[in-house]
Amino acid sequence: MGAAVALLCLAQLMTAPTASAGATAGCFRSTCTGEDPYAMGCDDDAEVLDQLNIDNDIEVKLVWSWMCQATWAKVTIDPTYPDTVYGTLWHTPTLGGNETAYAVTALSQTSPTGYSPMGNWKATNKACWNIQNHGWDPEPLVYEEGGHVIPMPLVSGGCTDWM
Repeated sequence: MGAAVALLCLAQLMTAPTASAGATAGCFRSTCTGEDPYAMGCDDDAEVLDQLNIDNDIEVKLVWSWMCQATWAKVTIDPTYPDTVYGTLWHTPTLGGNETAYAVTALSQTSPTGYSPMGNWKATNKACWNIQNHGWDPEPLVYEEGGHVIPMPLVSGGCTDWM
């Protein structure tokens, strides 16, 4: 009986999903960058890594797929929220470098939910919202101009943690 249980456990381990499972989703890691998470099937095992809620008005999620090894931003606003909201997945190489923005379609009362294209999970990512524009990071690491760090006040927006 003990041998049968051991064989059953071994069989389950051998059939456990592996990194190659991403191929069935349509993309894997860097091949997911810039792709639609729903069109690629990455939403099938989507998990929320971090979430930011602003009262009952705005919800920002940093989402990831194990199968695809990719992340994306999902932003939802209350349909009565008066301002246009911009969402962005900010993506930075793990060892440093410039941020890349993957924009969510502008959200409004007629279009209250949206999501960004995906970024490679092997980088550092955060999901943000703001009311300025798609290229605005409301919580930057630093802004530099002419070789000088410029302090920037937080302007209507917020981000999940970098992950």
